[in-house]
Amino acid sequence: MGKYSIVITTNEPREIKNLFGEQALESPMGFDMLLYTSKTPLPIERKKVPGDLLASVTDGRLAREISAMREVSPFFVVLLHGTIIYRKDDSVYMYGNKGRNWTKKGVRNLLRTLQFVEGAYIEYASTDEELVQVVNELQEYFDRQYHLSFRLRPSFQTNWIMPTRQEKVIYFFQGLPGISAIRAKSLSEKFPSPLNLYQASVDDITQISGLGNVLATRIYNFLREG
Repeated sequence: MGKYSIVITTNEPREIKNLFGEQALESPMGFDMLLYTSKTPLPIERKKVPGDLLASVTDGRLAREISAMREVSPFFVVLLHGTIIYRKDDSVYMYGNKGRNWTKKGVRNLLRTLQFVEGAYIEYASTDEELVQVVNELQEYFDRQYHLSFRLRPSFQTNWIMPTRQEKVIYFFQGLPGISAIRAKSLSEKFPSPLNLYQASVDDITQISGLGNVLATRIYNFLREG
């Protein structure tokens, strides 16, 4: 990782900042880390698990942090730091029984919501050493000049002998930047054809759940400029 390719918010604990040494600059931000890569600025919200993750859901911090990351880039990461331990009844083990209201299923559904609804990418680091390793791997991944996952879509899938019109539209939308299969389906329900999406305004596109202004603007410009 190049010098000063990572910015860490001033609110992060000193021991976390020290892990990155002179590579890191400090600046106030609405999330924890910002990687400057050749592909895109990559916001990262580090969540110590289980306590900080679950508390941030309850008090609304995580929603605000995701909103702040989405304003910077359509690609953003929630990095789970630590290990979640479960009791025999599947409740989350936390000091003082604070985790009793959270079960293993509840945590899994939370992570599914972060990915499929909010569009976050989930990364895991059980130790401080692994935290640095994951951040370095993210830097290297997004710095690659070529990457097949940036250039190819999954092969066409259909439940019928011949693909339906909606399946074709969904497949087309998956070729747009930052659009997963879930988001493509949501787009197809509001915009039945690529022409409908082309004629839509940025505000129209942001009405789709999980699409913020940054990603909507990127889609709008992509359809016009390529």
